[in-house]
Amino acid sequence: MKAWRHRGRLLTTAALLVLVLIARARSDDEPEATIAVSSATSGSSLSGNLVEGVMTFRDSEYLLTLRGVGEPARTVGSVRGLLRARDIEGVFEPSDQGLRNASGVTIRFDPPLSLRRGRLEIELLNRKYPKVSGGHRDGVE
Repeated sequence: MKAWRHRGRLLTTAALLVLVLIARARSDDEPEATIAVSSATSGSSLSGNLVEGVMTFRDSEYLLTLRGVGEPARTVGSVRGLLRARDIEGVFEPSDQGLRNASGVTIRFDPPLSLRRGRLEIELLNRKYPKVSGGHRDGVE
């Protein structure tokens, strides 16, 4: 009788472990943030069109400027490897996982974003919502 109880506990523990591992694998597939890119350009520069985007990260929205976009587009980017909102800033170049910057942040746009010179520069302008009190540069963490 004790052997059956021991096997039952062992099977229950194994089943729980499998469920935890599956849940962790699913959460690893989720992006840390998303970037919605508007269809219109907000200007132009030597490195290509300036396009605005809104990044949703940890229940806050951040306004971004994207430089180097080849043509106006509507797309959504899945962001991975983002620890702080300001890590989104910098030059992104093609990698096997999408576009990657020096901070290790990767973005995969769907549909893909057309780039003028094969690279994208992102600048974080400010946090839009919710409004924040002082203590942070333009509300950026």
